[in-house]
Amino acid sequence: MDYLKVFLLSALPVVELRGGLPLGISLGMPWWEAFVVSYLGNIVIIYPWLLVLEHLEGFLARNRITAPVYKMLIRKVSKKKELFAKYGKYALFIFVAIPLPTTGAWTACVAARFFRIPTREAFVIILFGVLAAGIIMLLYPLLLAVFNLA
Repeated sequence: MDYLKVFLLSALPVVELRGGLPLGISLGMPWWEAFVVSYLGNIVIIYPWLLVLEHLEGFLARNRITAPVYKMLIRKVSKKKELFAKYGKYALFIFVAIPLPTTGAWTACVAARFFRIPTREAFVIILFGVLAAGIIMLLYPLLLAVFNLA
């Protein structure tokens, strides 16, 4: 049951792996199991979300139920426009890899559509970005534990 909790939490927008990984560890999972489950939970939605955005982004932007969330994501992406213009696909990776709220896979999918990065390329870039974010999330508490700083 704990695996399902971590998996589902990691699949949610905003929370993603950044919330699922600490939850898994706090539930007593070994770090590597928590990492794998939260990573899988986070990436399972990427390709379907990219396809939904590709086919329905006009509807999502105009629908009164989905528009507020979609516009919030667009605002977040728009703030990084210079970064994306300068570094292109590398910026998408960096955007996802930095484990901060709203810089995960869901928002990166919106950014990929906003900057017209092809779906397959965006998928691979976001996969590696989520992997990097997970590694960063793991290293921080491990370093604290090694140096007895916690």
